[in-house]
Amino acid sequence: MKTLLSPLSIPPLSIQTSIPLSLLSIRQLIMPLSLLAFVSGVCGAEGTPYARLRVDSDPPGADVVIVAELGKTPLVNEFVVPGMYRIELRHENGYLPAVEELTLRADQQAVVSQRLKKPPLFTKRRQIQLALGAGTAAAFVYAVHEHGERRAFRERYYFANNEEGDNHAQKAEEYLELSKNAALKRTLSLIGAGILSVALQVTVFIW
Repeated sequence: MKTLLSPLSIPPLSIQTSIPLSLLSIRQLIMPLSLLAFVSGVCGAEGTPYARLRVDSDPPGADVVIVAELGKTPLVNEFVVPGMYRIELRHENGYLPAVEELTLRADQQAVVSQRLKKPPLFTKRRQIQLALGAGTAAAFVYAVHEHGERRAFRERYYFANNEEGDNHAQKAEEYLELSKNAALKRTLSLIGAGILSVALQVTVFIW
C-alpha cells in the first residue's frame, strides 16, 4: 500500500558536528529537498497564492511601472502578490502616460489594456501663448503705425501753421490734435505690447 508523501514524513537530515560538511553525500542533501519541493507543488496545485497580470498597450513597447519598472508591453506576469495596485504605462515616443488602478486577487488574472494618446498639438497653454504672442506683435505693429501717423500730422501742422489765413490756422490746430492723438495711441500700444510680452514670458518660463 502506497502512502502519500508529506513534509512531515520526510526523515530529518542529521549531521554530526564531527563530520565536515564537504564529506556529506550529495544524495543526502538533494533527495529530501527534492521530495519537499514535489510535495509542496502537489499540495499547492489546487490554488496558488499569486495573481496573474497581463498588460497590453497600443502602441506596444510602453514601460509598465507599479513600484518599479516591470518590463515593456505586452507583458505577462504570473507571480504578482494579490492586492490593490496603481499601474502606470509610460511610452518614450511622446505618448501621454496612462494610469489604471485595480485589485488583483489570488488565482485570478487581471488584464490591463490601454490605448495611449499623444498630447494635442495645441494645448490650452499653447493656445494662450499663441494669443499673447499675436497680441504683442499686433500692439507693436500698431504702435509703429501710430508713430508714423504722428510724424505725418506734425509735418502737416508745421506746413499749415506757416501759411497765412484763418483756414490754414484751423487746419494747423486739427493736425496738432491728430498728432497728439497718434502719440497717445502709440504710447498705449507700446504699454500694451510690454504687458503682453511679460505675460508671454510668464507662461513660457514659470507656468
